[in-house]
Amino acid sequence: MQASWISADQLASLSTSVQGAFISPLPGFESLIISGPDNHKYLQGQVTADLNTLTADNFLRGAHCDAKGKMWAQFHLCADGEALWYIGFRDELQASATQLKKFGVFSKVSFDAGHDSLAILGISGTGSAALLQKLAYPQPAAVGQLSSVAGGKLLRLADEHYLLVLDFSHARQLLAEQSAYLAAPTLWLAQHIQQGFSYLEQAVIGEYVPQMLNLQSINAISFTKGCYIGQETVARMKYLGKNKRAAYILTSQTEETPASGTDIEVQWSENWRRVGQVINAVNIQGQLWVLAVLPNDINPADPLRLATTDASVLAISPLPYSLA
Repeated sequence: MQASWISADQLASLSTSVQGAFISPLPGFESLIISGPDNHKYLQGQVTADLNTLTADNFLRGAHCDAKGKMWAQFHLCADGEALWYIGFRDELQASATQLKKFGVFSKVSFDAGHDSLAILGISGTGSAALLQKLAYPQPAAVGQLSSVAGGKLLRLADEHYLLVLDFSHARQLLAEQSAYLAAPTLWLAQHIQQGFSYLEQAVIGEYVPQMLNLQSINAISFTKGCYIGQETVARMKYLGKNKRAAYILTSQTEETPASGTDIEVQWSENWRRVGQVINAVNIQGQLWVLAVLPNDINPADPLRLATTDASVLAISPLPYSLA
């Protein structure tokens, strides 16, 4: 479904050749507006994030899991007055919303799709601080913080990497007035992968526990908050050392862009065997960036390739955070 705040022609005209800081419309991301007197309490029992730590000045990362600890979704969560904005990639947001609504009937909580009122964009690239100043957007003080901007909120996901949530009128105004800074969504998504961040496309929903995508390393799991769905599995992974997989950044010089769920193989003597799976992949002018799940004891020197016709060779790049 095409977002109504940006036309297909506008989207198709955007380039990946923008240098320096840029603004990317992200029509593949949507929001769920969670309201009602029980919204905090209800969500606290559903997700890995601790809603007791949510303030007007920060946002929370987290995951929504099934009873076995496998993720329906990853999300970013912020408060807008008494309401909560629950933001994620369209596939995972829809999967999560279905489950949240199923059990929400027993609480005083309501759910409204944000795709009719809120636009999701990204700001990233070298010189982002100067671009924010030009836009008159206050820079959030630190990673994990947000600032209020005209028509919405700006979330600082990492240094020089932001998520921007705007109402439709301000989003359209931004697109019209800042055309020189606009870039294709894939440029922001490539930066997202380079930060070691992932999102769940349809092929991998319900496949992984949060630690397999490094959510413990980006403050997206609270181990002190109390009970939530899937907590037993998530806690076992931490305290009993049960997790044997992690997310890694891989690169390749190729024209190929593998789909989410594509297998990755490692060379074993003269043969190749399945060793992992693509979560997200973006190709920028022949430079492929992949976020993939692999064994957490993988040797960076081991030969890796995509299990595709082209069999593109992959190299592991350093993560910007520790897996501890």
